[in-house]
Amino acid sequence: MIELKGLPASPGVAIGKVVIYKRRLDVIVAQDRHVSPSEEISRLFKALEKTKEQILKLREEVVKIVGEKEAAIFDAHLMILEDKEFVDKVVNYIEEKTISAEKAVKMVSESIIEMFESMDNEYFRARADDIKDLVNRVLNNLADIKIVELELREPRIVATSELYPSETVKMQRQKVIGIITEKGGITSHAAIIARAMRIPAVVGVNGLLQVVKDGDLVIVDGSKGIVLVSPEEEIVEKYLNKVGER
Repeated sequence: MIELKGLPASPGVAIGKVVIYKRRLDVIVAQDRHVSPSEEISRLFKALEKTKEQILKLREEVVKIVGEKEAAIFDAHLMILEDKEFVDKVVNYIEEKTISAEKAVKMVSESIIEMFESMDNEYFRARADDIKDLVNRVLNNLADIKIVELELREPRIVATSELYPSETVKMQRQKVIGIITEKGGITSHAAIIARAMRIPAVVGVNGLLQVVKDGDLVIVDGSKGIVLVSPEEEIVEKYLNKVGER
């Protein structure tokens, strides 16, 4: 048995087999292709509009699943999309540097993410995940890539590097019985949604994906921030009594 420690993000105990969730690789940004600034700006605004429609739809789903309070998380995404300073900066990059919309979005967003991640306050550091979530969606829309959701045939504990808020809320509540991530904090919006959905979760588990693999039996103690990989039978029996408790 291997014991891993992280942060207690969502209380409760889950026991089950692991599925490793890997996000689709980042959109490859062309470095040297010839671009027409006017065409790139047009592509940008179409992608932003599509992204806005998707987030509004997602917000409605969150209201139904967990409530208005958690759905308000996505208001911040909408505010960024409608932020004139952000959009103008992306447009200026396209025009002045003659680069693709994808590259401009990445360049502008990376500076914002770096700013948030460098802050001392944990709450503000966690907001970097919201920027990453939004930018990932914009880039996928620019590349006309459909975001593939995790679909499970049977209950599983999801292990991943990090989870964005929109990914957490789209998970199948009846099939995702626990969440473990290498990155993230207890104030992240993904953690907040996991708590609202009553999914036991442990985040910030260093070296997680070097230890666990698909199919491993794992115990997630979201109240203590403990993950037990390949536990002995007597340990499983001990924790079985705690499943369902909050």
